[in-house]
Amino acid sequence: MSANIAANALAVVSTAIITRHLATSEFGSYAFASSVVVFVALFYEFGLFLPAARMAAVAELRDRREIIGSALLMYLPIGVAFSVTIFVLSFWIDGWFNVNAGHAMRVAAPLVIGVPFGFVLQQLAQGLDRLHVAAAATVLAQLLLVALFALAVGVGSGLSPASALALRGAAFTAAGLTCAFWLWPTFRRVRHWNRKFLHQARDWGFQVYIGRVLSIGTYNMDVLMLGIWTTSRNVGFYVLAGSLATVSGLPVTGAAAALFGRMARAESLRRQWLVMAIGVGTVSALIAWLLAKPVITLFFGHRYAGAAALVLPLALAQLVRGVTTMFNTFLSAHGRGTDLRNAGFVLALSNVAFNFALIPHFGAQGAAWASLLALGANFLAHIYFYRRAYA
Repeated sequence: MSANIAANALAVVSTAIITRHLATSEFGSYAFASSVVVFVALFYEFGLFLPAARMAAVAELRDRREIIGSALLMYLPIGVAFSVTIFVLSFWIDGWFNVNAGHAMRVAAPLVIGVPFGFVLQQLAQGLDRLHVAAAATVLAQLLLVALFALAVGVGSGLSPASALALRGAAFTAAGLTCAFWLWPTFRRVRHWNRKFLHQARDWGFQVYIGRVLSIGTYNMDVLMLGIWTTSRNVGFYVLAGSLATVSGLPVTGAAAALFGRMARAESLRRQWLVMAIGVGTVSALIAWLLAKPVITLFFGHRYAGAAALVLPLALAQLVRGVTTMFNTFLSAHGRGTDLRNAGFVLALSNVAFNFALIPHFGAQGAAWASLLALGANFLAHIYFYRRAYA
């Protein structure tokens, strides 16, 4: 919890630095480029690392270190492929959307190689019951980002969408690489473990991956669709409001991640976990709504005050998402790949439907309420599949 608070406090500082040194349209281009990088990163996991985390959760100490080392080596070609993809996409992105993000993506492409690794590191740390390592990586990344932004402003070179995205990629890649070795990997029997990863990925890991891509991937499509139907300024407001709302959901999602090992060994989802998720999520959402306008005005400037109106539906969406994450994590810990895939289909279809229905007519407000409605449908799907398997 303290790591989440520290990371988000640093994120506010880094965002405040960049919003005060970029025009609203430039910040929108940076936010859009960053969102595209995160969106594409969702695809670069391929269902290989959740099986590795699950194997580590039940393995002996020596085997755990070998599993982690094998998983880290398996990530290297995936990270390179991700950077190449970002570079190639940069030549088309400006023609597809009403933004100027292509140059920033080209400049940052080699440095964002570690962006997908953040999710991989979290999975591996969950399997080892050492989630503090992933939390430390997040704090370190934000600390490096603040330092790099301050240095760029201090030496007089200033910030641009391209330099800001490149510095962001460098910070997160350096933090992920540093904390990966905190898991004490050993690089023995790599082929043996990689074969096991591939076998379990075929059995169930790829199904979980498909469900995650369908759910989180389509959930993150709202920024891309705003780039089609609105301006970069509106994209910037929406991303800023979304980042504030996301803070309200972190306590619950962090708790769910910390419970992964216990869920893998439990026979059912405990009632107190759900009560905690609902109670903490509700209080966090209310705080985010009440403090949205003063926080935005104080830290980011009056130019961004319009983003405050988007925080309420996005904070409620985080409340629903947090409770859903409890079910999602439990089903993941038990290898229920088909159920997670099907729940992902529900979220994908509902999110696309609500986005197309609301964004063209209501812009960023429509995207915010579409997120809430789609996550509500996803929540009901998770309850159905959980009850069907564990009634």
